[in-house]
Order: sequence, then structure tokens, then C-alpha cells
Amino acid sequence: MSVNFTKRTRMHDASLNGLSTSAMAMALFMALFAGNTLAQEVPAADAATPKAPAQSGINAQEAPAADAAAPKVPAHGDKKAPVASTLEEIVVTSTFRTKNVQKVPIAITAINADMMESRGMTSVLDVAASAPNVTLAPASASYGSGVAASIRGIGQYDSSFALEPGVGMYVDDVYQPTLMGSMFDLLDLDRVEILRGPQGTLAGKNSIGGAVKLYSKKPSENVDGFLYTAIGSDNRRDIRGGASFTVVPEKLFVRVSAVAKKQDGYMTRYSYACEHPGTGKPTISPDCKIGADGGENATGLRAAARWLPTNKLEVNFIADTSEDNTTPTPAKLLAGNPRYVNDARYVSYATYNSPSKGYSVPAKSVMSSKGASAHVDYSFTDDVKLTSISAYRNYSNDYGVDSSGGPDGTYLQHWDNGYHFFSQELRLNGNLFAGALDYTIGAYYFDGNGLSDSVVDIPRLYTLQHDLTAAKSKSGFLHTVYHATDRIDLSAGVRYTDESKRYQFGRTNPITFLPTNTIDGQVSTYSGSKVDTRLSADYKFSDATMLYATYSTGFRGGGVNPKPFVPSQLTSFLPETLDAYELGFKSDLIPRVLRLNGAAFINKYNDILVTITNGYGGFPVSALPLNAGKAEVKGAELELTAFPIKGLAIDSSFSYLNFKYTSLSAAALASKITYDDVTPYTPKLKASVGIQYEIRLGAGLLVPRLDANYNASFFTNGSNTQLGRVNSSTVFNTSLNWRPSNSNWEGTVAVRNLTNKYYYLNKQDLLSASGIATGTPARAREWMLSLRYNIY
Repeated sequence: MSVNFTKRTRMHDASLNGLSTSAMAMALFMALFAGNTLAQEVPAADAATPKAPAQSGINAQEAPAADAAAPKVPAHGDKKAPVASTLEEIVVTSTFRTKNVQKVPIAITAINADMMESRGMTSVLDVAASAPNVTLAPASASYGSGVAASIRGIGQYDSSFALEPGVGMYVDDVYQPTLMGSMFDLLDLDRVEILRGPQGTLAGKNSIGGAVKLYSKKPSENVDGFLYTAIGSDNRRDIRGGASFTVVPEKLFVRVSAVAKKQDGYMTRYSYACEHPGTGKPTISPDCKIGADGGENATGLRAAARWLPTNKLEVNFIADTSEDNTTPTPAKLLAGNPRYVNDARYVSYATYNSPSKGYSVPAKSVMSSKGASAHVDYSFTDDVKLTSISAYRNYSNDYGVDSSGGPDGTYLQHWDNGYHFFSQELRLNGNLFAGALDYTIGAYYFDGNGLSDSVVDIPRLYTLQHDLTAAKSKSGFLHTVYHATDRIDLSAGVRYTDESKRYQFGRTNPITFLPTNTIDGQVSTYSGSKVDTRLSADYKFSDATMLYATYSTGFRGGGVNPKPFVPSQLTSFLPETLDAYELGFKSDLIPRVLRLNGAAFINKYNDILVTITNGYGGFPVSALPLNAGKAEVKGAELELTAFPIKGLAIDSSFSYLNFKYTSLSAAALASKITYDDVTPYTPKLKASVGIQYEIRLGAGLLVPRLDANYNASFFTNGSNTQLGRVNSSTVFNTSLNWRPSNSNWEGTVAVRNLTNKYYYLNKQDLLSASGIATGTPARAREWMLSLRYNIY
């Protein structure tokens, strides 16, 4: 018998106007080529035709001049430009103005669409793999669809929407407030910016470790689009595309893009009795195989409109919807019932069923999301511009967890979470004193509400949870840059944030539906405010070399434990804060040939938030965030890009991080955190290198590429244990791209995990609390064959 304890009628609907995302995605692909035909019928603009303005919300005079080395946009009808063979100029907006990334005094890894394509990147996890001191990993099975994110030793891994991320996630300048649903696909992006170090004044609260910003391609008057399809290991099927077309010449442009991808799971679940007859366990399936965790089945659709009613006003509107109906994240049993701990690498005996209680949880993870945003820019004058960013999003995640590794059903959970939020940001950009002082004045408002329904059936605990969370945040900020001389810039920023949260808890017995303890019906609140500052100075030795020094602060919001299991765990925690000192440089040492960027930093980390799972308040099971103490974090980073000879490209990065507690709270010591421990997802060393070479043949261009990514070992729990240790790994990926001459087609064959290395992406040690430990292994070696058609 299958019983669903948590399903309720809610506002979180996975459909949009009665149409499934899959159906809309198929309709889009039929419309793409019609849209392209429409675009081709628009006459090419001549020299007298007004052009659409540059990126919205910026001062026109601040857009960097095109460098001789910068790649040119192909003209109408031109074929795709060759693979970049010189240093590219990437424009970012991290300081509220468009600037060449080499001119911004912030440690940034910026990757544009061409770079993502050449490196075979399809998710935000791929981008993070080559960024120094950045760790993004899939959340463990207990946390559903999300990521564990950490930058420079600061982050969060529990996807509960009642906990702040620590690393700010942004899509088209809209803050994504939870780690739930943050496994972003790189669909039709213009660029990705990963900002390291606290961005408290620029990006706002909860960007204490840094920020990851994704920017989608904007609609334009240019004929521009693509269609991509791929097949690969484990029945991988992937189709995606996007195209811009003109609705009203010079006034209204639209871009639509979609993705549909599917791949079988790689952690096979077998019937234990089938493989071990005579043990008294029921046979679940006659062919032994029950299912496979770690699969993917996702669709997504995005539509963007760009309206230019006057030469002073620009409106960009984006709406998107996505649905991911996959099998759960793999949970390989590392410790627990010795019957089910096996040496087979990708085997589990989990059934998602409790024979003793007569119910089951879904062997799936469904993530549904839809939202819209409006980005409005109005130019009062050439120097004064107002930007408004309004956004709404609604998403839900319904997933089951079976961490027992066997058919006994001793560790089952079913989570049905939903969240929706509205945000509004205003920015006024301008300059004073004949352009000597640039300023941005802004305000931000956020209102989010979440609902979490769950059944938790683990040793010592069997309960239904029904929790409501509401969060509001208001902030005002000022950012200034004073151009002291042609070579010296001085910048200062400040942000004031006021936040409040409300928690309502429900705890009932799954059989009687009566309250299990006094937590049921409890309402808790939290409120607080914080001022963050930023001071920076940079000196340009030449047009190609810059040195900068920065002092900045950041914080991650406080609150109340969102997962109290007993009344003694209904506790609150303070915000964690950071004071960061950084010295860095950016240099194009040999024009168009060699780029080297680096930074060194010392962070003073206070009231560090760590989630403990080994018990609290006299109860052996916990998922409680507490303020562990203070630490000093030192580190260094290097990023290099080189084109030593014609056709040869090398990109690499290296980072070092040293985390050391300087004081620990009594609660941290009681939870067995020691001075030798480090925060979760904090590898001491991280390095990457990629190399590719253009082989020009008479029939086209052949580009082989090899990437290697090294991660030192790290721990996944605040109290470091060997079962929670993810060992070091070096992973190789390779690809071979073929671009025929005078053709819009290109093909790629790629292999990931070339050496078939067995390594873990994540681990969860719950041995002391529940008697188990699990890990999420990475996929074995896999191949992919793709074709791409570029529309110009």
C-alpha cells in the first residue's frame, strides 16, 4: 500500500495555463525557424538606421571601446567566427556599470557563451569547476533539488528555504533566495560571472562568500539563433534551441529558447532478496532491478521581449517555466546495516518502502518553477539613468529519500516544499563633477513565503511536519567611484539592510494526527539589521595592468532553527559576519597573448553558522544551525589565459585556502567541533587547466580539447569525520569539435570523466544520530555526440 502523508492542494502548480512545459517546448522548436524566417525578412540596417541602445541601465559613455583583440560579431549572413585565438574582452556589470572585467577591482571569473560552448558546459556546476576557491556540488539526497555552494570557505549546503544561501545566486540580476532549485541549466546564456569575496554592498545580504550571476541573451535586431541536439551514455537525449526575431523594426524584439533533456539514472537499485535468496526479504522485482537513481528528465522554456518605445526608455521582460521530473539523488550506503553496505560502486538495495508501517515514499524528485521579471531603464539625461527590476517566482520540490540502503525502510523521508517571492530593486546611476564621480543610489525590497510538508521516519523519530516561513527584507545602498586621476580610482559603498522572519511549526503523529510535542503550533520570529561597507582603491600601471586593494564586509542572516525535532531544539541563531581584506592584480602581460589575474586575502569570520547533525538538547538527532565561533581564513588565487602560438589556447586556475578557528562557542565544543575542523566544502587546494588547439584542414576546422580539474579533499559536516570526508580527485574531460568550412553546422564528440575515476560529489555522515552514512558518487565515464546548427 502506498500512502502519501504530505500532499496538499497548494498554489504551486507545475502547469501554466493548462499546457505542460514539454508541450510548450515542442511548440517552441516549431516556432524557432518561423521566427528566423521573419527575422531574415527584415532589411539589413544601413548606416542611417538608429541602432538599439547598449545594455540597459548604464551610461553610454562607460561602455568600453572595442579592443582590437575583441572578437567581432559576425555580420548578417556571415558564418560563425573561428574559435577565439586571442584574449577576449568580456563585459560585466558587477559594479552597476558595464566594464571590461579586467578593469573591475573584484576577483571575478567571467565566462561568455562561446567559452561555455567550447568547454561543453551545460550547468552552473561545470562553470564552478574551473573557478578558484569555488565549490558547487549537487545537494545530498536528503536536501532534494539544489546545490551545496561555498566560496572561500563560506556557504551553505542545506536547501531549506528557511536558511540563507551564503553565496548569492542571481539570474538576470534577480536574487534567488534559496538553494532549493539552484541547479541552473546554462540555457541560452550570454555570460556567467562568479564574484569571490563578500558582495554585501553590491549584491546585498547573503552574498557574504560571493555571488554567482547568470545573464541570459537579450533579444536583438540581429538574426541570431541556434538548434542543438545530443545523444550519449545512459540513453542521454538533449535538445535545446533559441532564436531572436523582430516584431516591430527598431522597436520590439523577442527571443525564445527551450530545452528538453533526459538521461537514465546510474545508481541501480536491486531487489536484495533476488540477489540474496533465503534471507527472508520480499522479492520486489522478478528481474532483480527495481529502478535507477540519479536520472534526469527536464524541460524548460524562456521567452524574452525587448521594447524600445523611445530613445530614453528600454523595457526587458522575461518569463520562464521549467519542470524537472527525475529520479532521486543517489545515496550510496557507506555505513549502516552491514547486510546492505556493499562494494559494488553503483548499487543500492533501497526500496523507498517501509514494510513494517505499510507505506512508501516516492522514488522521484520533481522540481517545478515558473516566474517573470521586468527590467525597465529610463534615461533622464545622458548621465542620469533610472533602473527598475521587478520579479516574481513560484517553485516547488517534491521528493523522496531512502538512505537506509536496504529493503527495511528504516530511514525514509518525503518532502513537499513550495516557495514564492516578490522582489523590487531601484537604482539611480549618474555622475557629478564633470564625470569625476560616478554614483549609484538604490533600494531593494524582498517578500518571500515558504511551505514545507514532510513525513520523517528515521530511527528515534516518526513525525509529520507542516512548517510555514515568511521573510521580508528592505535595504538601501550607495556605491561611488571617484576618478582621482587617469590611473587612480577610489570607490566606496554602503548598504543598510533590515530583515524579519516568521516561523510557524506543525508536528503531528502520522497515525493519530495528534500533536507529537509542544513544537506543534509554535510561532517564532526573528528580526535584525546590518550595515555593510566597501572601500577600494585601484591603480593602473598601464592600460593592461591594474593593482587593487579592498576592504569589504558581508553577512548571512540569522533566524530560528527550521528543523526542530524536540522542544529543546527550538533555538535561534545570530547572523554570521565577515570582514575581508584583499589585494589583487589584473594584467594582460602580453597583449592578446597572455593574461594573468591574482588575489590574496585575509578574512575575519565571526559567529560562523554551522549545521550540526549529531544531536542537540538531549536528543541524538538534529539538523540545527548554531553560531560556532570565529575563524581566520587566508587564501590566494591565480587565473591564467594564454595563446602561446597560433591556434593554441590554454586556460588554468589555482587556489589555496587556509581555514583556522580562533575561538569556539560552548555549543560548538559540546557538538564535538574542534579547533582542527574546517567549515564544510572547504578544500585547501583547487586547480584546473584546459588546453585546445585549432587544426585547420581544407574542409574545415578541427578543435581537440582536454580539461583537468583537481579538488583537494574536503568535509561535508561541521564536526569533521572520516565518513564525511570527500577525498581528493582529479577528473579529465575531453572533446573534439568539427566545424566544416562555409557551413552553419558543427559537431562535437565529448567524453567526461575520461579515466573512469570513481569519486564522490558529496557525503552525509549521520552515523552518530541515525546509524548511517551515505555518499553521492559521480557518474562513471560517459560519452556524448552533439550537433549544433547556428543561425546567422
